[in-house]
Amino acid sequence: MSWNQSETIAARQIIIEAAKGILSGSVSPVEGARTIARHSFKARLEDDSDILPFVGVASETESLPLGYERAHWQARALADLQGKIDESQAWALTVASPHCQSLVARSGSLMRWPDG
Repeated sequence: MSWNQSETIAARQIIIEAAKGILSGSVSPVEGARTIARHSFKARLEDDSDILPFVGVASETESLPLGYERAHWQARALADLQGKIDESQAWALTVASPHCQSLVARSGSLMRWPDG
């Protein structure tokens, strides 16, 4: 396996784990979408119909502070945004769920090389 193949498979594994995390509730839908979108090119899945919705979610929510970013925000600003964050998480879950299910169902074929 070449370095590029290893990188592609590793990125796909991250995507599959993020999808599983969104479905189980252990990963927030917006953060999971950001992870999936961030790894889509390395995974060579940037045009995949199950990946594109995550790119949209990441784009639509990029201004929302989540995860470690929250440490750089003032408490009042975070409190003011919390309603929008909650609404965006619910929307992202609705958008992401069927695509997460599809990615998980396809995980066996996604982890094989070459694409086919």
